[in-house]
Amino acid sequence: MSAPTTPGIATLKGATAAKVAKDCLHLKVAPRQKDQLVVAVAASDATEAAELVDLITAAKSVLGRERGTLERVLQALLPAKSYTNSSPAVLEQVQRNAEARAQLADEFGLLSSGDVAKLAGSTASNPAALANRWRTEGKVFTVDDAGSQRFPGFQFGKNGRPLPVIAEILAAIGERLTSWELALWFTSSSDWLGGELRPVDVLDSDPELVVRAASALAGELLA
Repeated sequence: MSAPTTPGIATLKGATAAKVAKDCLHLKVAPRQKDQLVVAVAASDATEAAELVDLITAAKSVLGRERGTLERVLQALLPAKSYTNSSPAVLEQVQRNAEARAQLADEFGLLSSGDVAKLAGSTASNPAALANRWRTEGKVFTVDDAGSQRFPGFQFGKNGRPLPVIAEILAAIGERLTSWELALWFTSSSDWLGGELRPVDVLDSDPELVVRAASALAGELLA
């Protein structure tokens, strides 16, 4: 049974793949790689081509380390469950989401349960228990980071314990947002905060305002 075709994408094999690899990609296909395939993707312009190269390179890197994880790679790259016929707007959103996630991680950290226990000064024999209990109690939330559950660092105060306002926000939002959507809401500017401030900027100074903003968002999502 032949593989299905996708408009704009072609898979080359055998002698054709070797020739393309040599002439266009400046790669030599070794004898042991005689079954190597070359995937050609048509792009409308140089900008789109560069973006496609970035996406494909990132995906290939992950697949090279973890064979059989195609669905996980696509879930990480795309905000929707449909992975085909993605429009340029969707790909642009993918890039923005990836950049926003990276910025969040750099600014606040994505903590493991062990990191949380250390931050809180816990000496328990099972360091994961404390953070997981807080999560179960609805005091904090996690996001998926390369298959591991991590706690965005802005949820914790200087004493390493969850900020009380986080539980109120989680209760207001419920399950209307995915964990990453919620995390990025915290770190994105909000009209409820004047259009410049982010919820994370006023968690300490005006937590009730953030709760009101979360409640307003929940109302909008229900409308």
